[in-house]
Amino acid sequence: MTFSSPLFLIGLVAVAIPIIVHLFNFRRYKKVYFSNVDRLEQLQTETRRQSNLRQLLILAARILAIVFLVLAFARPVLSRGDNDVRTGANDVSIFIDNSFSMENSDGNIVLLDKAKMKAREIVSAYAPGDRFQLLTCDVEGRHFHWLSKEEMLSAIDDVQVSGSTAMLADIVGRQVDFLHGGRGANRYVYMISDFQASTVEIDEMPVDSSVYMTFVPLASASGDNVYIDSIALGAPAIHLGNGVAVKVWIANEGDENLDKVPVALYVNEKQRALATVDLSARSTSTADLHFIVDEGGVLNCRIETEDYPVTFDNTYYFSLNVRERVDCMIVEGGERNPFLASLYDGDSSVRCNMMSVRQMDFSNLDGHDMILLDELPSITSGMAQTLHGFTEQGGTVVIVIAADADQSSYNAALSLFAAPMLGNKQNGKTTAAVVNMDNDLYRNVFNGKNSEMELPTVNGYWRLQPSATSLHESVITLAGGDDYICHIPCGEGHLYIITAPLRDAYSDFVRQALFVPTMYNMALYSVRPAALPATLGREQMLPLVARYETEGHSVRLKKHGDDDAELIPDIRSNGGLCRMVTHEMPTEAGNYLLLQDGEVKEGVSFNYSRAESKMQFLGNDALESMAGDFGLDNVSIVPNPDKPLDTYLRERMEGRGLWRWCLIISLLMLLVEIILLRVKVSGSQSATEA
Repeated sequence: MTFSSPLFLIGLVAVAIPIIVHLFNFRRYKKVYFSNVDRLEQLQTETRRQSNLRQLLILAARILAIVFLVLAFARPVLSRGDNDVRTGANDVSIFIDNSFSMENSDGNIVLLDKAKMKAREIVSAYAPGDRFQLLTCDVEGRHFHWLSKEEMLSAIDDVQVSGSTAMLADIVGRQVDFLHGGRGANRYVYMISDFQASTVEIDEMPVDSSVYMTFVPLASASGDNVYIDSIALGAPAIHLGNGVAVKVWIANEGDENLDKVPVALYVNEKQRALATVDLSARSTSTADLHFIVDEGGVLNCRIETEDYPVTFDNTYYFSLNVRERVDCMIVEGGERNPFLASLYDGDSSVRCNMMSVRQMDFSNLDGHDMILLDELPSITSGMAQTLHGFTEQGGTVVIVIAADADQSSYNAALSLFAAPMLGNKQNGKTTAAVVNMDNDLYRNVFNGKNSEMELPTVNGYWRLQPSATSLHESVITLAGGDDYICHIPCGEGHLYIITAPLRDAYSDFVRQALFVPTMYNMALYSVRPAALPATLGREQMLPLVARYETEGHSVRLKKHGDDDAELIPDIRSNGGLCRMVTHEMPTEAGNYLLLQDGEVKEGVSFNYSRAESKMQFLGNDALESMAGDFGLDNVSIVPNPDKPLDTYLRERMEGRGLWRWCLIISLLMLLVEIILLRVKVSGSQSATEA
């Protein structure tokens, strides 16, 4: 126990006053004459022993009254066993979790409002001269400045819900680093949050004994939530007139089964599909939505469901960039292939240029999506370098190997792609045995493998020899296990190798039904697919479909439907491939448009992180157990956040003040003295009357 004002203890010398009065009692006695002495027997007199006891009790009451009155002025403090009383100036950092999960309620009040109320109580527990820092999930530059007590209270009032999600270990690290730059003798960190399990990484929190950390867990009344987790498109590229299948994953975080939850798909603000899904408790289900692409350009899409009170994850945004046509080039090594010419020239969605290798300028491939090398006798090193760069930037190259191909030049070119090398040339008739229906070329083309489908026959082919470093996928495999068509991913693009010429003399593949989807989809899927929706609150490199020239041009990012809000994106170009660095912007989910010089180039979409959707929280027991397991001895958890925090914190920082009890005991002692004196006076009056 310590004293806040120990100098007042000098007043204990006043205890001598009642002692002196008791020792030197100069009370005068007077004689009382009675006419009849016999009546004295009827008087009740006090014995000497009783009189001495009363005097001692009165003396004790006076001494205790003075002692406890002096102690009340000295302000005794009883320090808690787990926290020594600290003196000096305080630097205080308070984190208010303003993520979407704080939109939940504890049954009476929204958790974010409750968090702000608790933050005010924390501030009120400190002196006007102490300094404060306010941190939220947004982690902005304005949060890293010291605030006075009045400024802190004003900043707390301005906190609003945000789409940002913060890992609490990262927040604590930022708080500790900021406090070490202060000048206060004491450093305090406060975390006011619902402590969602997906954001708590106690094992990564800094262990710093010079900083006293306090967790203020706020529990919500319900953990129910239905949200759209993610989507997948049924085709790698979208074209005008195509049917689009969208698979939607929907999660139910509640403890009750839900029937017929509606899921709607909107395209350019028009509802295009609707489905219902049954959701079991604590599980994820899927819904399939379909629509036909009947317009080109940017399709601003969103999927919606219904749920309350957590609504931020009821909508999932994605954008589709529909190309009206695909630009292809066929480089001919010999005579024109009539099958390829009739295939691509007969479709308005594919614009195909056919030219001889002698006319081809490989230094300029801009504006093309696919390059098909048809039976070139050889591939020069310069041509190979250019084609490799083309695929790295997202283009597609198809190599139809000539029957009289120069093996060494082909292998030099294929080595750049980390593709299988050409081996020996195989003669004789061979039939295809396996078609890889899982390859993107055949997605949604066949309903699984058709056992009655006629497979091509090949009259001679080049054997491919994969190396240990080659990464290839068989598309059509021959009976002997060799590849007829194989696919090699290369950077952002693709390389396809066909091991025999596409002519009647070498294969009947050109006259079979399998020929059209194989070659047609090579062209269609050469268009870079729309970028997957980005997640807000993270710095990401978002691949773009269009090409941008930022030098001397105006590039803007504008939210669909909001002409007033424009951002300047960070576009970075590597050759012909462009990416946008998000830098944690924008901050609002939705469909956005990228414009260059006022012209819409493509659409991109942003969604809120689904980490906030998982309604699993850590309570006091779990937090205490985890803190103990990882040796965080400087962490305490507020036992009952529903009670005012200012009194709790003052007692913890200053110790438990006992002055009120001392004052009450002093008054009680004075009351005891008065009662003892009245008893004496009453006895004297009775004797006199007698």
